[in-house]
Amino acid sequence: MNRIDATDLKLIKLLNENAKKTLKELSREMGLSISAVKKRLEKLERLQVIKKYTVLVDCKKLGLGLTAFLKLEVNPKDLRSLTQRLSHYKEVCEVHRITGNHNLLVKIRAKDIPSLNKFLENLTNSSEMVKEMETLVAIESFKETPNPVL
Repeated sequence: MNRIDATDLKLIKLLNENAKKTLKELSREMGLSISAVKKRLEKLERLQVIKKYTVLVDCKKLGLGLTAFLKLEVNPKDLRSLTQRLSHYKEVCEVHRITGNHNLLVKIRAKDIPSLNKFLENLTNSSEMVKEMETLVAIESFKETPNPVL
């Protein structure tokens, strides 16, 4: 029972819409017994399809209204070290290895331009690993989803 089927996908979709749903609510919406839903959740957790249950916050309401993306060119030998370092900054939301002229794409959330600038100064002053950096500031976001819509 390690395969992901349509019922598992439906369960993930329901949790993606509202992870606070109870087993009873999920059971009713899926037309399954509570124990069947629980077993499926345990399977999805064991397989790490569901990595964790979390909240989706409105960053603007938390004072983090600026979204920026950094395209970084890093020496290949320094890539792992820098990605580990970046993951410790509270402003960093995502770090991706990419193709093209740069090899890392970093998503940043900041209060405003001065806060972003302070972050960038700290990053460049404390790291010789970054050979080149390009900063892109989002002026408007049209879609942001933490998970694909199933």
